[in-house]
Amino acid sequence: MPSPELVSGQLIIYRGSRLESLLQPLRAMIRAAPPDHVLAPVQIVAGHAGMRPWLGAALAREAGPGGISANLDIQLPSSWLERLAQQTLGESAVALAPYTRDQLRWRIHALLVSAPSPRVQAYLQGSDAPRRRMQLAEHLAGLFSRYIIYRPDWLAAWARGEPALPPPHEADSPLPWLWQRLRVQIGQAHRGERLGQLTKALAEGAHARGDALHLFGLNHLAPTELAVFAALARLRPVVLYLPDPCRLDWFE
Repeated sequence: MPSPELVSGQLIIYRGSRLESLLQPLRAMIRAAPPDHVLAPVQIVAGHAGMRPWLGAALAREAGPGGISANLDIQLPSSWLERLAQQTLGESAVALAPYTRDQLRWRIHALLVSAPSPRVQAYLQGSDAPRRRMQLAEHLAGLFSRYIIYRPDWLAAWARGEPALPPPHEADSPLPWLWQRLRVQIGQAHRGERLGQLTKALAEGAHARGDALHLFGLNHLAPTELAVFAALARLRPVVLYLPDPCRLDWFE
């Protein structure tokens, strides 16, 4: 059974082979560390959108006959981190729109004709060149949207005009050239950069200590997101409830 005391500086992890098995420690932790203000909601970060309504109902069932589950603020990781960034860094901290896949593809589409890559220019030749150009722009926009979350270190190196990977991995690659120009065109920090700034601000104590935060059912976190929650755990208790199949589950 969880400890009845939760303090800042704690990052606690519970694992279970089924989500239902994680409900009891979640409920026990909520009881052990309720919000300081009687009207403040319990803050929970859920693994996906479908889990949000299920979790509230499941906690009520866990309370037994006549049990209730109320005043839960259940958010997805991205929306919760955006709110924290705005509270800590300011209202303009999150500028996601220019870096969405839908907007990136059109910027990339315009840049491809002048990309200094023989391989790209050879690919864009032929009677179906417009279709190829659009498909390539869509593919590259998808790559960059994932790099923003998972490889901001590569993007930072390319923005500085430095290689992110040792030779010959970037030979004739249009990615460094494209990203340099995209970053200059947009002129705003992307999500990966903002999360890095947020982690640094939290480490320097820019955010006030607060109530416990519960991360429930997350299958994975990007390194930048995990770094934020690790820094936050120095200021408030952070508890992770992770689905972790046991050996029998894997073999079956």
